[in-house]
Amino acid sequence: MNAMLHDVPLVNSELKQNTAQRFSKAAKCYQHHAHVQQQAAKLLFTMLQSGHDRLLDLGAGPLLHHQQLGQHASHVLNMDLSHGMLQQGDDSAWRVCADMDSLPLQANSMSSVFSNFAIQWSSLPAQLFKELHRVCKPEAQLVISSVLDGSLKEIAQAWRNIDSRCHVNHFLTLQQLQRFATDAGFVVKTARQVRLKDKFATPKEALKSVKHIGANQIQSQDSKQSGLMGRTRYGQLLSGYPLEGGLAVVSYEVAIMELIKL
Repeated sequence: MNAMLHDVPLVNSELKQNTAQRFSKAAKCYQHHAHVQQQAAKLLFTMLQSGHDRLLDLGAGPLLHHQQLGQHASHVLNMDLSHGMLQQGDDSAWRVCADMDSLPLQANSMSSVFSNFAIQWSSLPAQLFKELHRVCKPEAQLVISSVLDGSLKEIAQAWRNIDSRCHVNHFLTLQQLQRFATDAGFVVKTARQVRLKDKFATPKEALKSVKHIGANQIQSQDSKQSGLMGRTRYGQLLSGYPLEGGLAVVSYEVAIMELIKL
C-alpha cells in the first residue's frame, strides 16, 4: 500500500513543514546513521508485549521496525510527519502521513503504541499525550523513547567556543514527560533515563551525524540561523569539540517509558 496523505491541520504549520522536509531529505541515509535510535529501540522491544490487535508506530520514519513490530501485533500502522520517510520500506505496509499532535484516528482504536525517538518533535506534548489517550483502547500498552534535556552536550560545548547562542535544541525533562502522561490519564509503569552514545573518528563526522538523521535544525520558529560559516569559524568549531578517548562522542539523554491506559 502506498503512503496515504491525510490533509490534517498542522500545529505550528511552518515549523512542522520545515521538520517534515528536513526528515524527508534524510530519509534515504537515515537507517545507516541511526545508531543511537537502534539502541533505544532494543530497550523498547524488551518491554513490548505480544498479542496486540492494532499497533501504532508513531514517528515510524523509514519503517525500520515494521517487520519486528509485526511479530507483536496483528496490524501495524506506520505514522510519520515526513512523506519522504514513509516512502521507504515494505510497499505493503499500512502507513499514514500525519501530525502526531492531531492524530487522524478514531477514539479507542489502538491496542498499543510504539514510538522511538519521535515525540521530542511535538509542538504541544501535553496535547500529544491527550491524543494518544483518546485513540488508545483501555488496557493499551505504550512503549516510548524520547530525547531529553542534556542531549548533544558535546556539540553545545563546541559551539560555546565561538558564540553564546544556543545551537542545540532544548528538550523536556523526564519529569515533565511523566507529568504530561499522568495528566492525560495514563499510568506510568516505567520511566527511566539512560545515556546513549554514538562515537566517531573525527568531530566533523560527529557533527554530520546529526544532519544525517534530520535533527540538525533548532525547533523554534523564532530561531534564525545562518546556514553557512567561514572556514576559520568552522575550524574553531571542530577544534573546540571535546574528545573522549580520542573519539568524538555525540551523547543523548533518553527517556524510556512504558504507559498503560486503564
